Amino acid sequence: MTNSFELKILSPNRALPSIKAKAVVLPGVLGYMTVLPDHAAMIAELEAGEVVIEAQGAASEHFFITGGYVEVDHNRVSVLADVVENAKDINLAKAEETLRAAQAKLTTLSPETDVEQANRDLRAAEARVSVAKGISQVKG
Repeated sequence: MTNSFELKILSPNRALPSIKAKAVVLPGVLGYMTVLPDHAAMIAELEAGEVVIEAQGAASEHFFITGGYVEVDHNRVSVLADVVENAKDINLAKAEETLRAAQAKLTTLSPETDVEQANRDLRAAEARVSVAKGISQVKG
């Protein structure tokens, strides 16, 4: 049994350096999941939410992703995200503005409104604001 695994987080516009992690919490479509060393192999879909990384000998790091996939195999974890932002880099004012716009879209529905997409946009905006404010969505 090992006490760490290799974690890579990639998006079309950004690739984080590989991290030796002892745990990562990810926003799966069915709820948050924790990956630990020696986790069973899997591929899972991710939705918008918070990613929490516990690295070897370092403080936890928090990121926001808008969705994607995770692959776990032989102590290698690859997160392929649509968008990844470090919590420290999120512009809170802009995130709150996006949240207000998403809320407004759902209060002024028109026949052309894709309600399912509008709800996804609202959940993503809420998660982004929470991550920016340091309000963990991860229940632990």
